[in-house]
Amino acid sequence: MADTPAQTQQPRRIFYVVFNLGDDGADSGNKSGPVPVSRASIEAMPRIKVEESGSDCSICLEEFEVDEEATILKNFQKNSQTSSPKSNVNSWTPKLSMIFTADAIPHIIGVKPPDPHVGPDTCIWRWTGHNDFDLKSAYYRWLQPVLEDPNPLWSHIWRIQVPQRIRCFLWLAGRQKLMTNMERCKHALTDDPLCPLCRDAEEFVLHALRDCVNMQRIWKQVIPRSLLLTFFSKPMKDWLRQNLCTNIMSHINIPWKLVFTLILWQSWKNRNDAMFAANSESPDYVLSRSIGLAHYYYDGWLQPQPTINPSMPSSPWISPEPGWLCLNVDGVVSLNTGKASIGGLLRDHSGNFIFGFSKFIGCTNSLHAELWSLLVGLQLAWAHGVDLLQVQTDCRKVIQLLQEPHVDSYSISLVHSIRQLWRKAWFIDIIWTPRSDNKTADKLAKLADLSSFDTTFFSTPHAELHDILVSDNLALPL
Repeated sequence: MADTPAQTQQPRRIFYVVFNLGDDGADSGNKSGPVPVSRASIEAMPRIKVEESGSDCSICLEEFEVDEEATILKNFQKNSQTSSPKSNVNSWTPKLSMIFTADAIPHIIGVKPPDPHVGPDTCIWRWTGHNDFDLKSAYYRWLQPVLEDPNPLWSHIWRIQVPQRIRCFLWLAGRQKLMTNMERCKHALTDDPLCPLCRDAEEFVLHALRDCVNMQRIWKQVIPRSLLLTFFSKPMKDWLRQNLCTNIMSHINIPWKLVFTLILWQSWKNRNDAMFAANSESPDYVLSRSIGLAHYYYDGWLQPQPTINPSMPSSPWISPEPGWLCLNVDGVVSLNTGKASIGGLLRDHSGNFIFGFSKFIGCTNSLHAELWSLLVGLQLAWAHGVDLLQVQTDCRKVIQLLQEPHVDSYSISLVHSIRQLWRKAWFIDIIWTPRSDNKTADKLAKLADLSSFDTTFFSTPHAELHDILVSDNLALPL
């Protein structure tokens, strides 16, 4: 919660982006190409007198001199006018479309423009959450093409619906770390590396699970004859990947990956019984028991679970204390395109809608989308004259960032801008809320117009918010 300043709140200043007009009209210097606007159109625009240094032209970026005359060029205002006169969100100039390609602009828009009030621009490291360089992330990025498998075996192993001990067994088999006689010899636990069942070869992992005579008897009963050559020729990791990702036995109503996994598991248990208890079963019994267990797990665990009735009420929206206003914000990012949009709404403690907003912010990640939603929401709330504000967000990372003791040293300019707003003459309390309680903000974010970068302001609730708002209000205490 921000400290209440002792001094009286100062009036908020309005900045205009101006275009310098010399004796020869729009000064293009040595640059080639047409003048952005004609002299007649510039002369028809209102003029202002520059009273302080530090302002510059939004086109040529040259600073104005004090007492110089300049013309207001509204089409290039840095604070673009949205559908609400109360919103004053710093954004990029439309001049971007004359410099960059259409596919590059959304990536630029997703980055907060430079702001002298939050410090100069700095270099950031994009591969860490805090945007600061560390050796671990650099090393990982360097080795990423080697370390990352486009079709990782491990993701398939951990998704198999079997007991955790069987998944761990598969993981060890994939890494060829099962305690076979070869491994036991390496650890001086035995001096006999041969397979205890066939005694024909050294017992390494692939031999124990596939190439042993006993295992071949099992696999030849379930693998189609046309696939036997491929099945027995692949190396260990490719062999596991093929059988965990494909359905060889399409005529059986059980997923092949489940049958395959349980055959491996039961065969390994039978091998250990033969080694340490002198009590092994026949290959036919191992196969029969494996298929029986596959039926058991499939019938009990893999059948579709009953879905939650959409009409069931979700958790209620938590209203603020009387006298406080509540700002719910959210950001959404498309996994396919990377395009992000934000939304939010302001309500009083009785659930009465005050205003809402939505905005397309270009291409960015989910954390920056959540930060953008908070920044825009705070700017609109401040412009609305709010004094006591409770902010609700479903992103814990945002709250952690803002509450870090060294947050001012972070390189994320959005965080600095939010902190700057935080220190103004108002009280702010930010809390985490479950995603199910933040549906209204989420819906507003999804209503953003992806063809425009302007903020859409709602003075009345959008039609698609009606049911959610009614549900929230019904859950409020009387």
